[in-house]
Amino acid sequence: MFKLLQKFPPRTSYATLFRFAVLVGLSVVLIPTLMSRRVHAKRAPVDKVSTTPNRPMFERERELQILADGLRQVLDIPHPVTVSLVEVNSLVVSVERLKEQDGAFSLSIEAGFIDALTDAELAAVVAHELGHVWIFTHHPFLQTEELANEIAMRAVSRESLESVYTKLWERTGKKGTLAYLPQK
Repeated sequence: MFKLLQKFPPRTSYATLFRFAVLVGLSVVLIPTLMSRRVHAKRAPVDKVSTTPNRPMFERERELQILADGLRQVLDIPHPVTVSLVEVNSLVVSVERLKEQDGAFSLSIEAGFIDALTDAELAAVVAHELGHVWIFTHHPFLQTEELANEIAMRAVSRESLESVYTKLWERTGKKGTLAYLPQK
């Protein structure tokens, strides 16, 4: 019987092993949940929404896709990102990983929001969301708004990001803070 007990480590090892198992289990469950930027976006029908008069939405999506592809090159993001204009997006603008396509992402922008943006602000919006893609592909556990803005500022100005946040807060009716914009 004594030889049988010698095969098992002391009690403290079981406690340590239990703590480790709990931490690993929590990591497996919580990290994907906390990192998820899944958004309930409703695709806008092409015949219902036109971002500007005489300009069909599919043309605007194509222009946004060209903008996103150019910014992906500037930010050194090799993964494909598909841009979609949607009728409703609970976050107004969001990006998420596509599970059915390995390494691909989907960027959704509420169609009505882009009408209020200048070209520089639109670039700032796309650059910010691409900042989240960059973080996810390089440091997935460091997903923050400040880091996404820092990465975006490799391609756009701080002023354009400030302006976008102001317009976003007006649209949502929720006042935020510019504390998560990196200092100059």
